[in-house]
Amino acid sequence: MALLQTVVGLTFLVVLGNVLGYFFKKIPVSLFQIALGLLVAIFLNVKIELDTEWFLLLFIAPLLYSDAWRFPKKELWELRGPIFGNAILLVFITTIVGGFLIYWMVPELPLPVALAIAAILSPTDPVAVSAIASQAKLPPSIMHLVAGESLINDASGLVGFKFAVAAATAGTFSLWQATGEFFYVSIMGTLVGALMGFILNAIGDWLSSHGNNDVSLRVVLQLFTPFLVYILAEEINASGVIAVVVAAIILNIHTKHDVDYTGELHVVGINTWNVFGYLLNGYIFVILGIEFPLATHLSAAISLPMALFYSVVTWLIIFGIRVIWTYVTQWVRLKNHKNETASWRVAITSGLTGVRGAVTMAGVLSVPLVTDSGAPFPQRALMLFIAAITIILSLIMAIVLLPIVGGEKKTQVPPGATKAKAKVAQHMSEPRARVYVLQSAVREIEARRRESNQAVVYDIIRRYQSQIRQLQLQFMKADKMSPILDAEMTLREFALETERGAVQRLLVDERISPLVFASEGRRIDRAESELDDLVTHDRGKRTWRQIRRFFTGFGRMVRVWLSDDSSDKLLSEYQLARHEASKEAIAAISKYISTDKAQSSHLDQTAAYNLIIMYRAQIERERHGQSSVKNAEALKMELELIGLNAQREAVQHLTEAHFISGTTSLNIRQNINFTEAGMLTNLEE
Repeated sequence: MALLQTVVGLTFLVVLGNVLGYFFKKIPVSLFQIALGLLVAIFLNVKIELDTEWFLLLFIAPLLYSDAWRFPKKELWELRGPIFGNAILLVFITTIVGGFLIYWMVPELPLPVALAIAAILSPTDPVAVSAIASQAKLPPSIMHLVAGESLINDASGLVGFKFAVAAATAGTFSLWQATGEFFYVSIMGTLVGALMGFILNAIGDWLSSHGNNDVSLRVVLQLFTPFLVYILAEEINASGVIAVVVAAIILNIHTKHDVDYTGELHVVGINTWNVFGYLLNGYIFVILGIEFPLATHLSAAISLPMALFYSVVTWLIIFGIRVIWTYVTQWVRLKNHKNETASWRVAITSGLTGVRGAVTMAGVLSVPLVTDSGAPFPQRALMLFIAAITIILSLIMAIVLLPIVGGEKKTQVPPGATKAKAKVAQHMSEPRARVYVLQSAVREIEARRRESNQAVVYDIIRRYQSQIRQLQLQFMKADKMSPILDAEMTLREFALETERGAVQRLLVDERISPLVFASEGRRIDRAESELDDLVTHDRGKRTWRQIRRFFTGFGRMVRVWLSDDSSDKLLSEYQLARHEASKEAIAAISKYISTDKAQSSHLDQTAAYNLIIMYRAQIERERHGQSSVKNAEALKMELELIGLNAQREAVQHLTEAHFISGTTSLNIRQNINFTEAGMLTNLEE
């Protein structure tokens, strides 16, 4: 039970940290998660007993597999030289040079522990820097390089880290023995990973050849793979992290002939790993915050200010090594190019993108509490403190300096566009383009309206118009949108008053009961209270109203059930009230929009049309009831697909005319594809 409570609590903090990150986009989510973990540790006295033996298996294995399996093959191959240089040579230099510098700076640290700190600080975290990079003008090549090297240097850094920790735990260190073991674990880890990758690919192909294309089964196998590969490699004393990375790369490269199935598996797999990685990364940073107070329990010989000084200098050492390495590799690569020279700006940018993150923290948290002799692990608290402060400092420095060094992000111009067309593309925002696309779908669906399908047509158009209005609020200026919303509010209030009068007359004529009259009156009251959502978009109020509506509807159902009148009679009275109210509202709106008051206001004719559509849809629903639900579902799917095709044609038109950028076009197309996939999934269910 305690374990379950811990998982639930950690998940809540992860989600809360991501919610805060949504509202403060320039700050990496990991900082919020660390802060939340620190707060619950300090104020709620929360502690987590860590089993360091399974920490690498639980966190590192799936995270490495996810990164390797999803990394673009093309970029991995094109940048293979810089990637392997950064991931192997730079990690080796950082571990040796950085380790000896830390050992020289902190006399309290044994040499193996100093080397372990440098090794675990070598891996970079592209996830942590991605949120910062979105605000700065960073070349895609740098981001691909950071992502690619992190894929390999996680493994190389962790291998060096495990050797150093093993030496500190055993109390002895032999360079010759360590070198031999390094080659053994690396080569055997590579062989195990390659063998498992080929075996798993063969199993997948065998399942496909026998007609088993169950995507859920294949995704479960993917989730199981990193744990299986890691355990098998570690059982023969090979490197589990190298084995996991190699297996994932082989699975990534492998291609099958069944393209449609592969596409479905890829989409489901990507989304599954996104959720899995989302939780694992969050857990690590929250645990870091919870464990941080323990890291401040330093030995008597080291004060907290001195530990902070050690941490800052450690970050400077790691940062400096990376900057110098980048500048030297630039100089070597460009020395034969007369028009190109090495740039310190690029080197500093590369140094800042070397943010440390989840892998570093998971590695440090996996350090055992005691050595082989039973004594406490030397300076474990200081080790954890230096790693935590270095992670936080690397994030903060990237936030502050990357936008300055890299420059502000500029709008990308589509390839082949002229300057005039590029200017148009820059001025047509994505919300405005989406409005155009949705309006195209509305026109196409409206052209298909017939007597037999108009109920479904009205429902679809009403949903489209709601989306259009929400998007308009994002790009229209307040001084232009405000009078339009005021006029629409006035029209809707007028329509609701008309509904109220119609229901009142039905009660006077004794065509409905007081129970139905009271219920419809409350419905109209709720509709009036929700009108301000058009302006305020207060999600808190909206959520509260939805909760209140649920309990109100439940109470009404109970009253109907307990009523002396038959349920069929009450339901027919409800249908009559809705039908008459909608019919009179349509007539009143049609009359109102032709008055001088409406003409002098900023009333949008589209808003009046949308309101009439809403009432017509209500009438059609009351008229047909549940008699043709199956037919309505088939009609709805047909019209929905027509609307999606119209959206695709509109996007193609905007792209060919260079009214939108390639990125905007891709985003809108992806949204259309996701919508279609959701519809087809619901249809299948």
